[in-house]
Amino acid sequence: MRYILVFSLLFFTACSFKNPTNHFKENRTNSHYAKLEFEQSVDILPKFNQNINFNAKDYKKIFFKPWHSSFKNYKNQNLFWAFPIYLNPKNKYYFFNKQEIPISWFEKQIDNANIKNIGKLNQKALIIQNTLLKNIPTQKAILKNPFLENEGFPFDYTNDAILNIATPVLISHYTKDKRYAFVLSEAGIGFVESQNLETFSNSRAKIYEKLHFITPLKEKEAVFSKDHRFFFETRIGALYPYYKQDKKYFHGKIGSKKYKILKKDVAKFPLKLNDANLKNQLNQMLGLPYGWGGYNLERDCSLFTRDVFSAFGLYLPRNSGAQKNAFYHFDISMLNNNQKKDFLNRFGKAYTTLLYIPGHIMLYAGKITDKNIVIHNIWGLRKGKTQRLIIGESAITSLEIGKKEILEKNLLLSRLKEVSFISLSQKEIDEINKYLAKDLSNR
Repeated sequence: MRYILVFSLLFFTACSFKNPTNHFKENRTNSHYAKLEFEQSVDILPKFNQNINFNAKDYKKIFFKPWHSSFKNYKNQNLFWAFPIYLNPKNKYYFFNKQEIPISWFEKQIDNANIKNIGKLNQKALIIQNTLLKNIPTQKAILKNPFLENEGFPFDYTNDAILNIATPVLISHYTKDKRYAFVLSEAGIGFVESQNLETFSNSRAKIYEKLHFITPLKEKEAVFSKDHRFFFETRIGALYPYYKQDKKYFHGKIGSKKYKILKKDVAKFPLKLNDANLKNQLNQMLGLPYGWGGYNLERDCSLFTRDVFSAFGLYLPRNSGAQKNAFYHFDISMLNNNQKKDFLNRFGKAYTTLLYIPGHIMLYAGKITDKNIVIHNIWGLRKGKTQRLIIGESAITSLEIGKKEILEKNLLLSRLKEVSFISLSQKEIDEINKYLAKDLSNR
């Protein structure tokens, strides 16, 4: 589970798209950086030859689940799992200025969390600004050893997820200073700033659930309110309600504030999963910075894969392990690297296969020349216990990136443990099991 992985060491076509941030980074000559093997453009990717329609009702049922829940159902769960970890004197944490955080500071934040009031409100609410879901009520970054390449920024351990504007949540209670609310969302449970919430009555929530939704086609596009002020920034994978449209705009209302957005910048939810739409989504996120748990409203590996598929109405859980387990998955850790390549060549389905390394998830994208490739958001490759060949962004790479610079055991291919398939027929399942059983019998 991600809760355990949080505190462990990390390693971490048909249409032509143009994005000035997605280019081949030939200037990665510094020994701290991994050399990217490919031009960072979706134009080089294999074509996706399917047209898939996912059921919007299934996605929305999960999306709105917090409004049909109660904190009474979570009473016996370890909702404040991070608190004892922060209070353990064996664990050292640091502020951004590289000064160690005293236990007394954590004690103060935990006291403010007001956990004795858990479940007191059970109040429906809506996120009215893109915000972070935190495991402790603070805006300060909490870092492990900032002197190491595998720690420090962007690994703010207080971050659990990003909640997009227009996301429904259930409020348990407020902190003692009222600055934060403890909420349940489809992405998890944690603290959000109260200023980013608007409460909803039961009748208002019912109306909201029945609205039509749109999803962005552009990342970080400014959206303005009806009075022409900046309202929010779009995020690929988000859902926004609308109540009418004209020739140029969709018109919507998030909480009490109205907005309009150009029709060319969004599409009705859900998008059809086809080559053009998929490549657009990937193009918008390619080259964006890595952000652990959503640091600085960026993405880590599982936030990236979640957002790739959300616009199409396919729900993925928040963390990498849960994503892997959400679909048919097979353990291939017993295979050597050549056998893993053969497995992917035989059974891998470009863009609907997830590759799992403990703590990391990647979208399989087929082959470029003779190399199996993935698209993923990754901090870096293990070079030593604390050293990393830094990638630090969402990128197209092979599974053997860094082959000449890191030990073979540290290659993504070597560490690949499980393969998950979004869709498999029973015949395909039987074929994979037979293949793996045959390999085991030959070992």
